[in-house]
This record gives sequence, structure tokens and C-alpha cells, in this order.
Amino acid sequence: MLLALLDAKIAGYVNTTNRQNSLLDIHYQPRARQSDVVNDPYTLAVIDFNSQSQFTDEKRIIVGTPALTGGDLLEVWRTNEIPESGSFGEIQYRRTSALIFGQLLIPSDSGSMESLTQKIYQQISHLQLELSFEKMIRVWNYLPWINRHDEGLERYQSFCVGRHQAIDTSIGYESHLPAATAVGTHDGNILVYFLAAHEDGMQIENPRQVSAFAYPSKYAPKSPTFSRAVVKQWGEQKHLYISGTASILGHETRHVNKPGEQLDECLNNIDILIAEADRETGLGIKDASDLTGIKLYLRNQDYLEETIDHLKKRLGDKVKLMVLHADICRGDLLLEIEGFYSG
Repeated sequence: MLLALLDAKIAGYVNTTNRQNSLLDIHYQPRARQSDVVNDPYTLAVIDFNSQSQFTDEKRIIVGTPALTGGDLLEVWRTNEIPESGSFGEIQYRRTSALIFGQLLIPSDSGSMESLTQKIYQQISHLQLELSFEKMIRVWNYLPWINRHDEGLERYQSFCVGRHQAIDTSIGYESHLPAATAVGTHDGNILVYFLAAHEDGMQIENPRQVSAFAYPSKYAPKSPTFSRAVVKQWGEQKHLYISGTASILGHETRHVNKPGEQLDECLNNIDILIAEADRETGLGIKDASDLTGIKLYLRNQDYLEETIDHLKKRLGDKVKLMVLHADICRGDLLLEIEGFYSG
């Protein structure tokens, strides 16, 4: 019934001559080259960061997490085919023969967080089935005022309930979950964008942490449905997508009100994930300093200088870094880190 209500616009496409060998490449480029990357027909998406979540054209997404450092950089996704653009309900997407990249932007005042999240993820699921990109690899969720309470639940908790209601939770679903981020913005729009494929990636969990999908119910009526990381083979290259990672051991927050210690715990968790990914897939990198890029979401701008200094001591200058202003899913968490390695 939902499919009948969706305004679907799905057309065929023709493969083009390869521009590069990689099915997907993700990297940072200087903002000064914005015109070049937007006009490049092989550009899949350009991710930018500012105060208001919005779409400016079919390729460019602005995320409502202002850049506190790294604002001179754009996150650029390129493919070896010219992507086809389309729409499906409220989803705008771009796809090649190997993958689909989609995004939704919905006003948060048009319903409850639970109902809007359920609607978003139902549409995504139907799109995946319709176009046969049934394996979700990576999802980003940007939620206005994520720690605000509505109708007795924190918004992040309501988000978890709505997402759980919309996805397939049949037996064994826990072993096929994407990497994900969910952080809070200070504008009025819910922004979700995602990467899906025909075939699964390899799910990676952290032995130092309880898997998010197994959290006790005190955190939310329904557990978060994501993996700690995913390794995905794109042709000859392996990518690693690390979910938003915080100062959590087991399932409990550690180092309350201590930003330096929380940062170290985040990086320790990421190093463990990288070691697990290398052990299970032969990824070929050793720790967080080998990642292609890191985004750190920081709740309080007063901690910016010490955070950057601490990061550089741990990671050096090789990895591309952005620090973004955002709220974190638990009120006692000061920061969260996500990362990726694109081979």
C-alpha cells in the first residue's frame, strides 16, 4: 500500500566507459575546488557542513553540523560510472550499477520523532527492494535536538523505536546491520543519507563493547540497530566504515565530564575495531592514524583547542580531520568519532 502512495520515478540507465578503477572513492578536497567536483559527471555526492541541513542540488548535501575545524574541506564521493539521478517518494538518490546513495530531508515538526523515523526507514526499505540494492552498508542520521524529551522519551530513544519498527527484524537480522551515525543538530530538519549495495559488507563488532543491538532496555525501549563497523569490498578495494564511536565500555559511559579521557577511549575503541577488521578481512591498516578521514562530533565548543591538540598527539597529521559541532546521543557523552578508510 505504501508503494502505491509513493511518487516513484525509477528509470533505467546506461553504463559508461570507466573513468577510474574504483567503484567508489571517498576523499576530502579543498573547498576552493567545489565547482570542479560538482561539475564532474563522475561525482556521486559532495558532503558539506554548515549551520542548516539542506540539499542545494542533486549532488550536494549540507549537513547541519557546523565545521569547527576542517571547514576548508569537502567530502567528495566519486565512482567509475556516471551516476543516474532519481527520486522515490521523499528520497532523492544517485546510483550506478554497483551502489545507490540516497538522502531524505524532512521537517521535524511534521510528526513525532518515532513516526517520522518509521516513515523514513520504510521508504528506504521499499527503495532498496524496488531497485535491488537490498544490502545497507552505511547510514547517517542527523536529528534536531537529539537529547530533547518528547512525550516521555528522549528523541534518540524515539528514533531507535521508529527505526526498529521499520526495518526487517526477522531471525538473524543482527548479523546484517549497517554502520551508522546518529547525532544531534540545532535546526528543524531530520536529515538521513545512506549507501546501499547488492551484496553485504562484513560486519565488525568490538569485543570491548556490548553490541549496540544487544543494549539493555534502560537506554531505549528498542535497541539501536547498527554494527560497530563494516568492511565492504568495492571491486579490488576494501573500504572500512566506522560507526559513530564514543567513550563506552561494555554498554556504559566512561569518563563523565572528562573530554580528554573520553577522546582517548573513543580512539582506543576505534583501534580495536581496526584490529578486528584487519584480522577478519586482511584490511591492511593498523590503527586510527591510517584512516582516510575522521569526523569528530563535539558537543561543547569550549573543548575545541584541547581536543585538536590531543587528536594530533594521538594521530599525527596524516589523517584528514574535521571537528563538527553536534549533540551526542547520550547526555553524558561529550564527543563521538566516526571514520573511514577508502583503500
